[in-house]
Amino acid sequence: MHLSSALRTNTLAGLLFLGAVLCGGAVRAEVPSFVKETIYSPNAAAVAKIVPSLSTDIVVLDGGLEQGLRRGMVCTVSRGFQYKGEIIIIESRSDRSAGLILELVEDASITAGDIARVKTIQTS
Repeated sequence: MHLSSALRTNTLAGLLFLGAVLCGGAVRAEVPSFVKETIYSPNAAAVAKIVPSLSTDIVVLDGGLEQGLRRGMVCTVSRGFQYKGEIIIIESRSDRSAGLILELVEDASITAGDIARVKTIQTS
């Protein structure tokens, strides 16, 4: 009789452990938003608008210092996978920056929604 009760206790303990493991796997804690964010600056910003001026158009970006854009940086501008040209950052604030067009692909234009990314140079 003593062996039978020990067997029942072990079986019950095993079932409780299995239930705890299964329930623990089903419970999902909400992941904080910062876990999904990159720790690296994207070095990119969307074109907010183009401001025409007498000498050259100014490209206003929806990103600035927080996105890693600094004065003097050269950025490539693209729409999807299409290269449109290059700009140089002339002013950068925390969440806004402005640039001048350095190069523009023939018959192309930079418009709101295009993406400006810091131009990088690869060395071998």
